[in-house]
Amino acid sequence: MIMGSAYRQAWSVAGLALFSVYGLAGLSQADGTGSPLLDEAAEAPAVAVDGPLPVDSLDTLPAADDPCMAELRRCCCCPSWTHYAIFDLLFLQRNNQAGNQPLVYNSDTNTPVMTVQDLYPSTATGMRLFYGELFTDSLGWEAGYTGIYGMFGEATATGNGNLEAPPQLGQVVGTLNTANAATATYWSTLNMAEFNVFRYDCCEECGPTWCPLTNCKRNCHCINWMAGFVWAGLNEQANYTMSCCEDPVETSSYSVRSGTNYYGGQIGMRGRREWQRWAVEGWWKTALCGTNSYQSAGPITDSVSPFQVRDPKSATAAGVGFIGSLNGTLIYRLTQYWGVRAGYNLYWLTNSALAPTQLDFSDTAASGTGINDNGGIFLHGANLGVERRW
Repeated sequence: MIMGSAYRQAWSVAGLALFSVYGLAGLSQADGTGSPLLDEAAEAPAVAVDGPLPVDSLDTLPAADDPCMAELRRCCCCPSWTHYAIFDLLFLQRNNQAGNQPLVYNSDTNTPVMTVQDLYPSTATGMRLFYGELFTDSLGWEAGYTGIYGMFGEATATGNGNLEAPPQLGQVVGTLNTANAATATYWSTLNMAEFNVFRYDCCEECGPTWCPLTNCKRNCHCINWMAGFVWAGLNEQANYTMSCCEDPVETSSYSVRSGTNYYGGQIGMRGRREWQRWAVEGWWKTALCGTNSYQSAGPITDSVSPFQVRDPKSATAAGVGFIGSLNGTLIYRLTQYWGVRAGYNLYWLTNSALAPTQLDFSDTAASGTGINDNGGIFLHGANLGVERRW
């Protein structure tokens, strides 16, 4: 330690001075000349000391909670923290891999006036929460949750008794082939949880600091290689409504719920570079998962007849899907422990059972009993949050 070396040098100088004094005293007595200062010191009476001698401030190390020791630890350790917690708000746009299935036709022109692509949800809000620890000099773990809510889309079409659903269903249900208005809504949520173990490798750069114990200002750079387990649950609902006539208004609807659960292992890499108060962090993660999908459709009734054209139907399927994510974030450290974060994110999930693609407009005994799990979602947008490292 730097301080231990300083103590040894101080005691060495004191020993040499004392040795010189005694040497001069011996020489003065030998030649008979004497020294007034030495003679006066020799004739001075002895002073009794009760209790321990006072301790010099340089004889003890600073306390563990001393600010200078804290700075010394921050300089000598890279990273200087062993725990971290992250909270981000997410603002994401969504694109669907859902094809372009027609939902409403204009019977006069036989052209679609509404498709599945018209149901893209608007900007969705969500949150991301992570907590992690470093439990050895090279290993750590973390657990995290990401939730994306409020993914809602809506499309409408109006006509003059010339709107109809795709065949064959649009031809057998009265209110689905002579409609004045059509509305389709789409609601979706995504929840993800993960647990990772990672190996980290860090290095540091040095510069000046205010602390007299050291002239090192820690700039720490780390790379983490991680492996773990991820679960994701995508839950969706689509409602399809057509109405006709003026007095009274007749309405028929078709609603379907769907969901996809992902379970699998993931790998990834995270990097973080710090420069005094600033830091930049980014990661990529990829997971190969087993999937379990389902769809459940409500009954379809002709409100004019009234006749139930189709009973409630449902289906399930299992498969394999992919989850990928990317993030880049800039951090500004407000205090020794707290920092604010802002960045950009990408999420990609494949083999999803999206609710609008489960709408089945055929009219057979097997109608509504199948499932389409070949969809996918792509999310991208900003994150804004805080972090604490201690």
